[in-house]
Amino acid sequence: MFRVELSGERLSVFLKDRLVLAHTPDDPFVTVSKSKGRLHIKDGQWHISDFSADKVSLTQSQYNSGRSTIRFWGGNMSATFLLTVVEENLVLTLQRSSAGICRVWLNFAANPKQKVFGGGAQYETLNLRGKRLPMWVLEKQINWARKNPVNGLKLGGLAGSPNPQPVYVTEDFTFVYTNSPSYGTFDFRGAKHHRAEFWDLPSAITIGTADEPAELMRKLTRLTGRPAVLPNWAVEGAWLEIHGGMQPLLDKLEKTVGSGAAASALLIRDWTGERETSEGKCPFYDWTWNRELYPRLDKLISELTIRGVRVLAYINPHLSIEGQLFAEASQKGYLIKKHEGGNYITDMGGFMAGHLDLSNPDACLWYKELIKSNILALGFSGYYADMGAFLPDDAILFSKENPVRAHNKWPLLWSRLNRQAIREAGRGSDTVFIARTGFAGTGAHTMLATTGELNSGWGASDGLPAALNAALSLGMSGIGLCMSEVGGNVSFMAGRTKELFLRWLEWAAFTPVMYVVEGSAKGWQFDSDEDTLKEFSRMVNIHSTLAPFLSACVRECASDGMPVLRSMILSFPEQKDLAHLNTQYMLGDEMLVAPVLRKKQTERTLVLPEGYWVHLWTGRQYTGGETTVPAPIGKPPVFYRPGGKFANLFDTFLSKFG
Repeated sequence: MFRVELSGERLSVFLKDRLVLAHTPDDPFVTVSKSKGRLHIKDGQWHISDFSADKVSLTQSQYNSGRSTIRFWGGNMSATFLLTVVEENLVLTLQRSSAGICRVWLNFAANPKQKVFGGGAQYETLNLRGKRLPMWVLEKQINWARKNPVNGLKLGGLAGSPNPQPVYVTEDFTFVYTNSPSYGTFDFRGAKHHRAEFWDLPSAITIGTADEPAELMRKLTRLTGRPAVLPNWAVEGAWLEIHGGMQPLLDKLEKTVGSGAAASALLIRDWTGERETSEGKCPFYDWTWNRELYPRLDKLISELTIRGVRVLAYINPHLSIEGQLFAEASQKGYLIKKHEGGNYITDMGGFMAGHLDLSNPDACLWYKELIKSNILALGFSGYYADMGAFLPDDAILFSKENPVRAHNKWPLLWSRLNRQAIREAGRGSDTVFIARTGFAGTGAHTMLATTGELNSGWGASDGLPAALNAALSLGMSGIGLCMSEVGGNVSFMAGRTKELFLRWLEWAAFTPVMYVVEGSAKGWQFDSDEDTLKEFSRMVNIHSTLAPFLSACVRECASDGMPVLRSMILSFPEQKDLAHLNTQYMLGDEMLVAPVLRKKQTERTLVLPEGYWVHLWTGRQYTGGETTVPAPIGKPPVFYRPGGKFANLFDTFLSKFG
């Protein structure tokens, strides 16, 4: 399956005749260092310091064919890797290394013109060639704020992603994956190699190859994990985020139903109560039902469920110090500690909170019981499990692990806890939890990922276009089921506009879940005027009409790993000129969607793959190639393949919505 070739001082490793590793003394596979870098938090941002490393290149190599090991050495340091084949993938397992090595750089074979994808939720470009990506989980990734002063404050700090995935895929369908939780980087700037950096010695690295997209995603998602099948209700209408109490909830629901739109779910952010913060109102972090703000909530949940409207909650692993749960968790020793003793208390934006210690098995058991009794037993059909990446760098954990080394594992521990709670409650496939953060391994536990917390704007790195790029990058990383939060939920300087909201909304109609967030108080809402409400109803009904098709796409993702939103290379691998496109995508394998991503744009140019395509809104047939079509609000460029399994369904759109 793999072979090692030796030619002078050159060592080459091939997997299915593809060069995956090339080592020479001038371009060694392994570089190591005993110098420790430091990651720390300053002014609320992560920073790297002490970064100068005394690198030692392991220039010499020796292959032992009998043991299938390769030893690399240089100076007084060495590292030996065992080569094995697991499910047709090549696995490099570190067998032994010199004492004191704490950082490693590995060079994998590359073609200088080769396109590269993956890395989890990446925002600016789909093709990562020429980029260097940090593998570091950050809850918020608002680049506008990083680059521009806001009220005199420039954030700066380490760049990251709420859902980085330590995997990349080349355009010839070769992938490299590691589940190392340490800080690291992928560097795609080199002409001869792709460089992976780790702030530890990764126990194993998996390299795989495939001949076609379906094989690629099956192999990759065996490693990253596949999502559960979403229940039918999740794709049959809009999800509305609600806060403010019982009457606003009923008013929003009445407006939705009155408009003729189907509300499949209401997500109540402040079911535990609300408080004013520096960023506006937010939930009270004490995960118990607030009967004053939401009287008879249990009965309402039951009544709405019977009507086909599911109700979801919101939680996170933090506890307000005034709450009963904080007192209980503190008494039981379930919170993260400070070095000097006592609970680690953090200002969360105008209020103080403690933090569940996810490294403590008893704390996780306690929190799972809380979810079962306070959320699922109340009748909620799921919840948003938010803020899974917050871990101070100077905290003391139950596990005694360095919190910086545990940082990237925190989303995995959080997602695993939530998935287990649902399973243990016997709720199964009819209940959904959403997670904004992720890392290696979370794909097997998170039921529905998101594209992250983004700005209510048009920014290519933090607004509507960034959300689409993140969805496609996640799909290429093995995370094939995700949703975008319609309209964006953070506003800098200006509020969310009507045009932006409607363009985001119409894109969401052609995604698996149509989740509408309220966002900033000054932002445009689905019911801000009659025209918006009418367009909202239309797009929700379009999404509902697509439900059989969307459900089929979700099932395929759960069974085989193919993402619901697919970058063009996954459907048309032979058409290399389409591979880098990040402003259009395939929805499943039958529909092409090109959302409007720029303001005041009334037509769009896109590239149709070879063959015949039918324009959804006019029924006109097009052939492959670059084409420009009208794109008024409510009719983004959407095409489908004639003769496909769902073509008869798509044919009805001309009479219903044309």
